[in-house]
Amino acid sequence: MKKISLFITLLIIASNLYARENPFVPTQSYNEEVARLNEINDSYPDEFEGQEKLYIQEIQDKMKSNPDSINKDTKSAKKNIKTDLTEDKIKTLITKAQEKTVKETKQLVEQLKKQEKEEIIYVKPRTDVSMEKQILPFVKLEYTNQKLDLYSKYKVFKKFTLPNQNKIILDFYAKENFYTKREDLNSTNFTKITIGNHQKDKFFRVVIELTSTPDNYEVTYADNHVTIFRLEQM
Repeated sequence: MKKISLFITLLIIASNLYARENPFVPTQSYNEEVARLNEINDSYPDEFEGQEKLYIQEIQDKMKSNPDSINKDTKSAKKNIKTDLTEDKIKTLITKAQEKTVKETKQLVEQLKKQEKEEIIYVKPRTDVSMEKQILPFVKLEYTNQKLDLYSKYKVFKKFTLPNQNKIILDFYAKENFYTKREDLNSTNFTKITIGNHQKDKFFRVVIELTSTPDNYEVTYADNHVTIFRLEQM
């Protein structure tokens, strides 16, 4: 009898321990909570279904009673959207034009600044630099900006000028045969020299072109050496 009582006691204890250690086994409290939730779910549609039907019916009645208002609102909305789009485009174009104008103005200002920074330096020609040219085997030229020396193995016999011409003309005795020679001179007061042959008349002619009238030059000459000097400007 004692063994039977002990067995029953152990069985009860084991049942209680199993219920505590295994939370997935439904308990009485769990079963009661499930039953309560089922009751709420069953009653939820009945509580809210009537309110939803009333709201839908109210919207439908408004649409039927004033359809023009709805159409007007729709057209107004479309018009506003179209107007807004047009204004946005105009604003965008104006902004782009302004940005372009500002950019071009800035570029122009920068160019003007660069031009202002650039200094124009005038280099005065040096008067002491001598140039030399062998025009013909018997005519040699040395010159600067202020003075010109002409050397020849032949004797000069005439010097003259022409009216209204910036030229000095020199004639030399000779019996040479050559073609006319022309040379540009890199000088501020003497621009060109031309030597022409007059073999039949037994002389050659030298024409020196000037930047001013012959009155502003002084000419001195010996038998085979002629010097032309630019007078000081007053």
